[in-house]
Amino acid sequence: MYSVSPLDVAWSILKQSQIPEGYRQAAGAIIRDAQGRILLMRRSPKETSMHGLYELPGGKLEEGETPEETARIEAMEESGLPLVNLQPLEPHIDHDMQKVYHGFVGEIDPEHQGDVVRSEEHDHHEWVHPEDMAQFEHPLSHHAQFLFGQM
Repeated sequence: MYSVSPLDVAWSILKQSQIPEGYRQAAGAIIRDAQGRILLMRRSPKETSMHGLYELPGGKLEEGETPEETARIEAMEESGLPLVNLQPLEPHIDHDMQKVYHGFVGEIDPEHQGDVVRSEEHDHHEWVHPEDMAQFEHPLSHHAQFLFGQM
């Protein structure tokens, strides 16, 4: 018997909503570890822009991918961490950048015992407790700021 997941329902609703024509779409994840900390990754000088900015693992939707698939793929590519229990957040629609950013909250697969393995996109990472985010002294991407506001 086929059952519809909450993520499938959320994606279906979002597809039916008014994503402005021509807007790029991206997705990423707020990754929580067993202690409830959140992974933040700093953009490397090797990137084309926004060097030193802390962000969430994420990237643009590729042809045929759902936002959930993109969030999982990008988390694995950028941090080496497989995710479970992804829950969708309200998407961030940025009219200035003509972009829709689909956010998810997920946990590290408990069977995964490794540390963060960064891609070349990031040169540093930090695990931060949500209650300590107000004291986080580094600049955050606007997508991260928006998604943290939903937690």
